[in-house]
Amino acid sequence: MTEQTPDSKVDNETESDPGKWAFVGFIAGVIVTVFALQYYGYVVFPKKEDRAIVEEFKLLSLAPEYDVKVSPKSSGKEAFCQAGYLLLRPQNGKELAGILVDEKNRGIECHGPVGTDIPEE
Repeated sequence: MTEQTPDSKVDNETESDPGKWAFVGFIAGVIVTVFALQYYGYVVFPKKEDRAIVEEFKLLSLAPEYDVKVSPKSSGKEAFCQAGYLLLRPQNGKELAGILVDEKNRGIECHGPVGTDIPEE
């Protein structure tokens, strides 16, 4: 019978495991990729100013040549006029309110009750 020499155990322990190095290489590649994408501007973290936008809205035309379809579900928001500007707040009772602005951050003005002074064409 042949005996195993203690040197054969040492040889097995010093051999590298290809699966382990493939995993380490994958993790290193992901880290390098994230840093490269951030460096070139593809990964952008939100700024403090960007967090002020709560929700964006769009305007639907009421002109007769357009077919306007509005969802029957409630938006959960209500508008009101305060100091000459149109403000929005949620209907869930929270006191958070925001001023409605256009794409250039100009406030939307309101005069009197909303919807009463729409000009006739």
